[in-house]
Amino acid sequence: MLRLKTLWLVLVAAVALGAGLWLGQRWFYQSPQPPLEIAGIYLPQPKELDDFTLAGQDGQPVTRADFKGHWSFLYFGYTYCPDICPLTLVELNKLDQLLSQQGLNQDTAYWLISVDPERDTPARLGEYVRYFNKKFQAATGAPQELEKLAKQLSVLYTIAPHQVGESYTVDHSSTVLLIDPDARLHAIFTPPHQPATLAADFAHIRQRYEDKQ
Repeated sequence: MLRLKTLWLVLVAAVALGAGLWLGQRWFYQSPQPPLEIAGIYLPQPKELDDFTLAGQDGQPVTRADFKGHWSFLYFGYTYCPDICPLTLVELNKLDQLLSQQGLNQDTAYWLISVDPERDTPARLGEYVRYFNKKFQAATGAPQELEKLAKQLSVLYTIAPHQVGESYTVDHSSTVLLIDPDARLHAIFTPPHQPATLAADFAHIRQRYEDKQ
């Protein structure tokens, strides 16, 4: 009788231990979320940005702090760009319209970062981006500050050799960068930039971000 009682206690203890381990694993070791597939690169661990200082279209400084508290879509280009830059801004305007219809644009911002500070004055930048969407903003800055931000975002650009006053072109990456409300690089959208695809990808990224909060 004593032996049966001992075996019963051992069995109960084993079941309790197993249940405890199972609950502990469920509580502390949640299964990792599946990779998020987007039209570009999603960063499961968003990249913190070092601070920088640019000049906004209103002449005021633009720093990392300006990206906090909302989602920012960044595009590096320049106002004298003959094709890809204006086309991308047209697509971003369509994206903003789609997100507005879905109720997802209240805390979004759109930035053109000019890599041509020699010609793109703040006044010119402001006039240029407002042509596409009055919500759009723009900034540029000293070459070293532009390079500092571009390098962090894996953006490349090269200004063709020229004499002062001559016309010239700037070769540059054509990615759209998504900065999250914590001022971190969260995703890199690669061309072609289809507004419907961008809107769907952004909705998924935003939901996953909110699920982690």
